[in-house]
Amino acid sequence: MTKFPKILLLLVPLCLVVLFGCTHEEDYVGTYKSKHKYGEETVTLYPDHSFLQIFADSNGLDSNKGEWRVKSQNSFGLNLLVFDGWMTFKTPFQGEKAKELFGEGEKSIASFYIRSKCIIAEEDFPEFNPCKE
Repeated sequence: MTKFPKILLLLVPLCLVVLFGCTHEEDYVGTYKSKHKYGEETVTLYPDHSFLQIFADSNGLDSNKGEWRVKSQNSFGLNLLVFDGWMTFKTPFQGEKAKELFGEGEKSIASFYIRSKCIIAEEDFPEFNPCKE
């Protein structure tokens, strides 16, 4: 094996660490918010691995509690946050298929990744992704 491929084998993992960073569970602790024309969602991750979701709109407040954990990195080098007890609150764009899969107003186990300090819950609708304050 020539020197060039050996260097690449060493540099590629190092570059991935630099790009995606080394994240510790305590880095996820904090408050994440999304505010849009349909309401405001706040998700607070606590150090004891519990979380609190609050959704506020013109009809009032809905809240939900559960537990969170970090699942090891996926193939893209991103850690997944797993929420046991996540609730999908009613949203105007949620179609029948999404209601079937996620259950509107029902607790489920959901996995999301964090990008730019935001919980990526809706890839196609970034305004619904709560971001860390």
